Amino acid sequence: MARLRLVIKKTGSLQFLSHLDFAGTVRYIVTRADLPVLYSEGFNPHMKISFASALGVGVGADEEYMDLELAEEVPLGEVMVRMNSTSPSGFAVLGGKYVDAKAPKLMAVANYAVYILCGPLTAAVNDEELAALLKRFNEATEVFYEKYSPKTKKTRRIDVKEHLIEDVKGRINGENLELTVPIYQTEAGAIKPIQVWEILAKDFALPVDKELMLARRTALRHRQQGVNRSLLEE
Repeated sequence: MARLRLVIKKTGSLQFLSHLDFAGTVRYIVTRADLPVLYSEGFNPHMKISFASALGVGVGADEEYMDLELAEEVPLGEVMVRMNSTSPSGFAVLGGKYVDAKAPKLMAVANYAVYILCGPLTAAVNDEELAALLKRFNEATEVFYEKYSPKTKKTRRIDVKEHLIEDVKGRINGENLELTVPIYQTEAGAIKPIQVWEILAKDFALPVDKELMLARRTALRHRQQGVNRSLLEE
């Protein structure tokens, strides 16, 4: 058995797929690439593929990771050619390496990500006003997001600043606003990019529609003791 860790991208129209639909697309790509992928045993065998994270609808990724278990090693270059030649627009294998079979699972080590959030401005704002608004947000010691669960009928308060260990940065791009948001996942979980966008619109008067935003993840890392490492190093 060989465990291959791949760096892939999910962009274009693929970002509007749910995680389950995207995973199904990847399985189809692997099947068409005719790779010697392993399957689980039992009454409902499934392809042994795992992802670093579950990206929400509308969230793309310049950098995502997946593990693929193969019956035997296939040269990385050949895997890339086979998969990329059978892939739809918006998907590509960018690189990878074989890792130890006992290496930690991707979801266990991927705890730091950088997102670019983009949405149309709803009112005029200049660079100085945007800088002042973000400075107020970045310097706040606590910023709470209230998340209501229809299932439990309870409201959970999340301190956004526990997951934003670096400053949020922004720039005006024509009629749109772009924010660079680094998110750190703790043992208690993480926050979603849309939640940061909503908080800034609702509580800090950011002139955007709190529900009208697209996100793109530009980096995914393992952060430990203040150092960010590639998931290929794990």
